[in-house]
Amino acid sequence: MSQTPRFSDDWEGAVCAQLGAEVADELFFPSTPDRAAAGVRLCWDCPLRAVCASRALEEERGKPATERFGIRGGLTAGQRAQLDPGKICPDCGSPVITKSPHCDDDREIHRLKHRREYERERRKDAA
Repeated sequence: MSQTPRFSDDWEGAVCAQLGAEVADELFFPSTPDRAAAGVRLCWDCPLRAVCASRALEEERGKPATERFGIRGGLTAGQRAQLDPGKICPDCGSPVITKSPHCDDDREIHRLKHRREYERERRKDAA
C-alpha cells in the first residue's frame, strides 16, 4: 500500500515536512503555549519560512482570526490576522512593522545584503 505524501514537492526542505504527522500536528496546531513556542522556534529556523508566511497570509486574506488555524511561517493565527500580506520581509520572512520594505530585526544583515537600498531608506527616513 503506497502512502500519499503529506506535503507537495513545493515544501521539500521545509522543517514541518521532515517531521512525522503526529509531531508536526502537536507543534503547529498546539494545545499549550509551550508547544506553540516550540513550533514558532522551529518555523524561524526553516529555510522556507518566508514563502510559508506569505502563502498563509495570501490564503487567509479577509478571513477573521477565528477562521485561521495553526502556526504557519513562524506566526500564530492571531498574528497573521493582524498582518497585511505585503508586509513580510522578502529577505528573511519576518513581519514588517515599519514603513521599510525590510524588517527591523536584522538591520545589519539587511544592510550588508542590500547596502544601497538600506542607505537610501535611511536618508529618506532622516529627511
